[in-house]
Amino acid sequence: MKKYFMLLCCMALLTGCSQNTASQNAEETQISTELTQEESEIETETESLPPPTHAPFPEADINAVNFNDGKFSFISVVNDDDTSVDGTLSVENVDGNFMLKFTDNSTTADNLGTAVQKVRISVTQLLRPDQLETVNSIGFDIYAEAKDSLFLNDDGEYKEVPGWIGGGGGTMCTDGKWYGFADFSASGVNEFDLKRSDAFHVEFKFLLAESGKKWDSTVEDANFLVMRWGLQNLSDFYLDNITFYDTEGNAIPLNPSEPETTEESELTESESETEETT
Repeated sequence: MKKYFMLLCCMALLTGCSQNTASQNAEETQISTELTQEESEIETETESLPPPTHAPFPEADINAVNFNDGKFSFISVVNDDDTSVDGTLSVENVDGNFMLKFTDNSTTADNLGTAVQKVRISVTQLLRPDQLETVNSIGFDIYAEAKDSLFLNDDGEYKEVPGWIGGGGGTMCTDGKWYGFADFSASGVNEFDLKRSDAFHVEFKFLLAESGKKWDSTVEDANFLVMRWGLQNLSDFYLDNITFYDTEGNAIPLNPSEPETTEESELTESESETEETT
């Protein structure tokens, strides 16, 4: 009788263990299935994310230099030291928007870390002498466009993107001394996602204008430099919507002075000689 009772107890124990094991296996299977479904949903959401697209081009002030006329004789490439690179300038139509393009002709993978892209903008050709002293700040939009895949992202992938966009600028003031504007650093303009970044708006200010650190009508060649450094990939850059502002933040109207061409000069001299003869 005692043996029979012990046998029943063992059978009950084995049945309970079997039921617990089956229940535990069922729970583990359900958890595993739920995790797999969640992972699948996450992967589906990641795959369904649309690729980054370009933002609309910013609207320019009516007094901005927008390069729609194709003229850029007031801008020149500066290559005056060992770090500044050779480049050529042109006006390009980018998706329906005209911009000045700096094409880098000498930066390579070897000098990428030290290369500086530099241009000089002659303000004397854009504003009258009496307008120079009213300039308190200068704004413009800058873009960068990759032309190689040297940029290495955090995932260890080489990408055809420009990477960080930054630099600075400066000018010679009334007192003949160099005035350095604040540096600039782009952020959130798809510079790490797209071959060509979106527009980054830069503003240079004469922060020491009250102490005479600015331009006035006596400056014969008012100009300022725009420099781009810290390149992370072989790339060109674009400038657009150059605008001059007064102390109240109003855009100053442009008054470009176009130099006479050789043909116009010769014609003027010929007409003058004809008038003298008459």
